[in-house]
Amino acid sequence: MVRKFIDDDNAVNIELGYILNLLLVMIFMASFTGAFYVRAEHSSQQAMYTEFSELGSEIGRDITNMYITSANSPNNITIYMERDIPLTLGGKGYSIILKNATSESMASVNIEGGNYEVITILNSIDTNVNAKGLVYSGSGEMNIKMIKNNSGAWLWIE
Repeated sequence: MVRKFIDDDNAVNIELGYILNLLLVMIFMASFTGAFYVRAEHSSQQAMYTEFSELGSEIGRDITNMYITSANSPNNITIYMERDIPLTLGGKGYSIILKNATSESMASVNIEGGNYEVITILNSIDTNVNAKGLVYSGSGEMNIKMIKNNSGAWLWIE
């Protein structure tokens, strides 16, 4: 009985067999290629997160140095710093936002791009400093300004 089914050529459609084999090969190759691209995208996201963290730390360091310098200086002081920023990080554009300290949160530098937001807390900036600003990566440079006089202190990026 088994030999009868093996020798029966009428039960097999050769064209349909080729199509099914091609479909199986395509599914296998697509899953293999998809797994490769998922891994490559994960590596790109890790690089972007690391670069956001490094840039946020550098900007936070600059702002902290400016604040400490102004705190130990006479009442009237103006500090201006220009910093070049990369056009892309991890292959994507981004924005840098300086957020003010509130009674519930500390001042921070937020870098947002793609699906990531990296927040660098500015521990030295207190609620007496008015901090704000937004810079997009397309500008290629960022200006950090701090003014301290008898009426208060202002810190901003542009």
